[in-house]
Amino acid sequence: MKIKVNKAAEDLLKKKLGDTPGVIRLVHDTEGCGCVVSGVPAFHIVSDVEISDITLESNVPELTFILDGQKAVFFEEELHLSTDSGDLSLRLSSNGQHYGLYLFPKDYREQGAQV
Repeated sequence: MKIKVNKAAEDLLKKKLGDTPGVIRLVHDTEGCGCVVSGVPAFHIVSDVEISDITLESNVPELTFILDGQKAVFFEEELHLSTDSGDLSLRLSSNGQHYGLYLFPKDYREQGAQV
């Protein structure tokens, strides 16, 4: 899978990462949705990669994007991540659809939370 990141989204994620190492996990969040098919995308900043994770190819080598390989079925092969300069949310789309327009990356590194 591939994810193309525009410059404003790159800047937002780098600012969110700061100087603390981390990777950006694309998740298919089903909490409160009632059905796995009704999930919504989200971005979590985490410290560790899980065994089931795959790494997405990206046009920004300084950012590492991962996704649980079993959740890849919910996304198209080529994704686009964008935002406008100064925005705090991200937009995830593909050539065929919009996955989400107001995605706020959540940092789980300091909390040590399991996601």
